[in-house]
Amino acid sequence: MGGKAAILLVLGFSVIFLVVGYNFGNLSNRAVDNSSDYFEESVAHQIAISGSNMALNEIFKDNDWDTGYNNLSFNQGILNVTVTDSVSTKTITSTGTYNGVSKEVVIKLQPSSYAKFAWYVGNMSSKEFITGDTVWGPFHSQSAINIGGNPVFMGKVTTLKGVSPDEKGLKSSGYDPKFYGGYESGVDIPLPVNYQFTEEKAAAVDGVSAGGSSYYENTDVWLTFNADGTVTHRTGSGNDSSTYSAPITEPLSTYAPNGVIYVKKGDVYMSGTLKGKATVVAGEASGIGSGNVYLVDDITYTSDPMTYDASENKYIPNNGCTDMLGILATNNVRIVDNNANVLNKDIHIDASIFCAQGGVEMEDKTIPPSGTVYLRGGMIAAKEELLAITSSGTVTHGYKKHVVFDQRFMLALPPTFPNTGKFEIVSWLE
Repeated sequence: MGGKAAILLVLGFSVIFLVVGYNFGNLSNRAVDNSSDYFEESVAHQIAISGSNMALNEIFKDNDWDTGYNNLSFNQGILNVTVTDSVSTKTITSTGTYNGVSKEVVIKLQPSSYAKFAWYVGNMSSKEFITGDTVWGPFHSQSAINIGGNPVFMGKVTTLKGVSPDEKGLKSSGYDPKFYGGYESGVDIPLPVNYQFTEEKAAAVDGVSAGGSSYYENTDVWLTFNADGTVTHRTGSGNDSSTYSAPITEPLSTYAPNGVIYVKKGDVYMSGTLKGKATVVAGEASGIGSGNVYLVDDITYTSDPMTYDASENKYIPNNGCTDMLGILATNNVRIVDNNANVLNKDIHIDASIFCAQGGVEMEDKTIPPSGTVYLRGGMIAAKEELLAITSSGTVTHGYKKHVVFDQRFMLALPPTFPNTGKFEIVSWLE
């Protein structure tokens, strides 16, 4: 038995070593295969990445570039890039192929919009942010940001020329602004000089061709938006609606088929509750006497665009709200001196506002302290106009500001809202 047992033991170990050796051999072969596959996939992926970056560079130089690349030899592989356009986006599809292995990168772009700011001002002049002012969202000043008290900024604040007064001056004045979202100086984000609303005008003209009636010349227009999706409109002159033409009420989709209401060389007086999407434009002003939008009362949506989450101490977008408004003025957006807005009364604005040469201001600079401007959206203006006059940190005339950025404007916009003329990346899939 001892001899047979020894033979069986030797044979058993031999079989074991043969199996283990075979498995080690297979493992080595699979490791080589995996390494080879990984290398091929990595090279194909890098070719696709390179192609997408090449295409992005061409588009950033020329927005209309859509040539792409067809079977381009690249890094011992093949590169194919296509660029396709839709109504509001541009899609880059880059495919890299190496040794029969293909990888794809898909990038979506959209025009970069000025609506991404809660508050943007080109020149602050001597206007100030004061105690009681609160801004939730991105803030930028293309000059210095003037501080006249203890305002609160919940989003990132950027300026080109710093803070005025400087840190020492703030301390000596007893001012204590709060920059909870961070602060950065030396940031240059220019606004075009004398921006013209050519795209918006063309859209309104096209709307008339489609049966609408939302294009006007040399007249003022009085607009009241209604929560049932209609709009009441009339024409005339000045701030007395009783002198205007008989009111006409019709669906917004009929009145402005593509959502754009354009007034050439006139002013717009507006208020109400918007159901739908619209952009109201006071364009092509003849001096300062036209090209203005007057807010005669609140202008809001049928549902809140942003809601406050007390547990997180932040505002979150309401995806159930589909209403959007753009208010565009060549000169100023003015809060009218009337019973609806003045004497300890707040005004509520749901919109992204764009003032090409002016800003948002109170119509009458002698009004008493009149509550707060509650803006849910944003304000983009060439100049900081006067919304409040203070004395020793106390408002003596006008309004405080409470601004909540409508985060939906990061990806979606009111019809034909002004953009920077450049594209930005909104998604990158690889």
